[in-house]
Amino acid sequence: MKIYKAAIIGLGPSGLAVNKILYGDSNNEIIAFENEDINKRDNFFGFWLTDWMRPFENIIEKKWYEWTVGNKNTNVTHTSIDRPYCVISFKDWKNFCLKTKNNLEIKNKQVVRYFSQQNFFKIITADNKEYYAEKIYDSRSSKEKKGELLQHFFGINISVADNTFNDKKLTLMHFTKENNILHFIYILPFSHNKALVESTVFSTEVFDISWYREKISDYLKQNNINEFNEKSTEKGIIPMFFAEEKKPANSNVFNIGIRGGACKPSTGYAFSFLIKQIQLLKKSNQNYVNIHKFLERKMDKIFINFLKNNSEDGQSFIKLASNLSGNEFQSFMMGESNLLTKLKIIKSMPKLPFIKELFK
Repeated sequence: MKIYKAAIIGLGPSGLAVNKILYGDSNNEIIAFENEDINKRDNFFGFWLTDWMRPFENIIEKKWYEWTVGNKNTNVTHTSIDRPYCVISFKDWKNFCLKTKNNLEIKNKQVVRYFSQQNFFKIITADNKEYYAEKIYDSRSSKEKKGELLQHFFGINISVADNTFNDKKLTLMHFTKENNILHFIYILPFSHNKALVESTVFSTEVFDISWYREKISDYLKQNNINEFNEKSTEKGIIPMFFAEEKKPANSNVFNIGIRGGACKPSTGYAFSFLIKQIQLLKKSNQNYVNIHKFLERKMDKIFINFLKNNSEDGQSFIKLASNLSGNEFQSFMMGESNLLTKLKIIKSMPKLPFIKELFK
């Protein structure tokens, strides 16, 4: 009977991070279970460059030192020299995390359950096969929950005529007027003629692909982009609520990624936080670490409840961006804002609705 050092359930970005950061320099035998073909996945992860992300600068696809937040009437431009906005592709992250000294065995199978036996775990897959490991790293999560907000998106990688895009500036949020939902267009210009154009929505239900495509098409036409070549697409769902799975009773079980509370619900940023989570786990003797500080979590809950219970068309985000500098704005998005910035954020919010949510 072969007992692996660790079993990784779900080989998404957090599972890959476990392989690289926790076991990459060892000679341990690791097993990973992933029921999808990760070689077919190639989406982008966005984040502002923080200290904990600097070790991965060599695989950053592109950096932008300038970004905009606005709508058809207003545009707020931010800059940050030392904390640029960055993207890493899943393909590059996967290749980076699989280049290790350890022996990783990947099984294209679904784990249905696992349980403790003596000093190891028995893992049962959907085909009734049994595997054994000393530790479990579980990244499975429920991304949808009745009545809770989701950030869902669909994007198209396009190529267009030369000199169409300013590749020095990204469009972080361009809000459009919609009925009862918050919607914005997100554009990553990789060059003067290539970009990812994404339609993003905050709502309780995910839409049909045709809905996002229509919004992307409308935006491009409004900006005189009538012809383009579609290279690839990406889509996703990010929960805007805190995961219920936290610290497992068994010290050798680790909930990671969104399942372990890595996502920042108010902004939907997850990738850099799940990497921070694995870095903190490496330094800790515990099977659970707090990625987000207490006050950040409290403010997130208030802000999310505000979005759930009030009609919002992006004006609050635009006002927030107007009242903050580039460095202050990115520090809020990355969960690193100081007290002064937090006070500015509170001051930017609609007073009465925000106060009501504060005391709920």
